[in-house]
Amino acid sequence: MKAFALALALSLTAGLPVAAQTDPDWRAADPEDLLLIDVEDGTIVIELADWIAPNHADRMRQAARDGFFDGQSFYRVIDGFVAQGGRGEEADSIELPQYPALTGEFTVPADSVTFTSMIDQDLYAPTVGHVRGMPAAMNDEGSEVWPIHCPGTVAMARNNDPDTGDVEFYIVIGQGPRHLDRIMSVFGRVIDGMEHVQALQRGNPAVNSGVIADPDARDTILSMRVAADLPADEQPHYEILRTDSQAFAEAKAARRNRTHDFFFETPPPVIEACHMPAPVRQVEAAQ
Repeated sequence: MKAFALALALSLTAGLPVAAQTDPDWRAADPEDLLLIDVEDGTIVIELADWIAPNHADRMRQAARDGFFDGQSFYRVIDGFVAQGGRGEEADSIELPQYPALTGEFTVPADSVTFTSMIDQDLYAPTVGHVRGMPAAMNDEGSEVWPIHCPGTVAMARNNDPDTGDVEFYIVIGQGPRHLDRIMSVFGRVIDGMEHVQALQRGNPAVNSGVIADPDARDTILSMRVAADLPADEQPHYEILRTDSQAFAEAKAARRNRTHDFFFETPPPVIEACHMPAPVRQVEAAQ
């Protein structure tokens, strides 16, 4: 029964909120860490990752609270790659002296986080695993950790200079572009509303690197808010399965070893870190 419940959890729990739990395998998302992006199709919920990019996370909070993103758009959307939003580029771009370029935040010392490793081999890193629900990787020496680019990863766009990110961000919408690991400042991941990201109007990657030429064809960011700033009765509440928990270890084992009768040919007992983000469930506010 427990294994069945874990299998259900791995669907990234959709549907109506459930009652808040005191289950130690789950942690409550801090409303201060939740960015709510409203688009016409619905609300995209991002959990910010201060553990890896505190300055970039703070910049997004600041810009959201300034109302900067309201009325901006997802102007570059490349199918199978990323959806990029913000002030735009070239003729659409504006100077933003209030948001000076940030120093890149790419890796952190391994001893500054709780990194739970996986046993599965990876093409891009010596070791992969998770930190606070996010798929992550570690170097050979076990001294550095970084988040990896998976569907739902959110990072700051930049120019060729590593220290040029400001308020242009992107969300990974396709196969994990792992070649961007350790060279882009990842500051969060989508924990709800990924279907709304996938519904965004696409650009043509062969024309101006996927920038949608017609502004009217772009999806508008109606608003971006920090959940903590909403009235208490309007704040969404989420719980995230702890990736250092026994429950998550059992979930990985179940995903790795597929024994259901459906698999008349047994798949190799391996999984990719991008296929194992921490399950998320929306809950009612604690009474």
